[in-house]
Amino acid sequence: MPETHEKPVVDPVTMPKLKMDKQKLAAVNAWAIALAMFLGYCAIFAAIAGFTKKWDFSIPFFGRFMGSNAGAPRELLTGLFALVFAIFGLISLKKVTDVEATKKAWGCISKVFLGFVLVYAVNMVGIIIYSLMSLGREKYVFDQGQLWLDSFLSTVICCIGAGAIWFIGKQIAEGKTSVLRIASFIAIGLATVGFIIVFIQLLVSYYSKSDSSLDSLKDYDYSNVLDLLK
Repeated sequence: MPETHEKPVVDPVTMPKLKMDKQKLAAVNAWAIALAMFLGYCAIFAAIAGFTKKWDFSIPFFGRFMGSNAGAPRELLTGLFALVFAIFGLISLKKVTDVEATKKAWGCISKVFLGFVLVYAVNMVGIIIYSLMSLGREKYVFDQGQLWLDSFLSTVICCIGAGAIWFIGKQIAEGKTSVLRIASFIAIGLATVGFIIVFIQLLVSYYSKSDSSLDSLKDYDYSNVLDLLK
């Protein structure tokens, strides 16, 4: 019998291939790696601050960006976004072929993060001036220790992180494209560590809160309740 080639009733499902311009892909890849490094770096210190319970590390810009729509903790979202950006940057890196577009994108990133460094530097100077002005002024009573710990130290840490990304971006923009692969590994490393530490810190904080609430119930004086029931 002759072979018959029958057409299937339903066409097979095929996934559409995403096509992106080489220049756009280079820019998206560069920003994904840069954001993964910065957010992962911030997530690590936010988790460390959560463990100390005395230090409030403020993640720059991210809280305002998410606004009231962020149902999950800010630290968890920061680590998760960092991990997503890092994975995308590492996967899409092999598809980046436009050297000039890559250098241009990282040149833009280096300028942006240099601007962050300058903003953080001005903020640190402002904190120092404000702290010195308020010394011995009882009218402006506030905790100098918390000012230096929460504001100044957090600003210094963010300034160092932004400075490191500025330096990496500057190296790539000058033609040292071999640094790009190192940057992608740094991004995936910081994002992974940041997400894991944040996850552990949140679990520890939840269990410690439950324990403390049980302890408070044990120590509660129920004599007033018993008097009401008599």
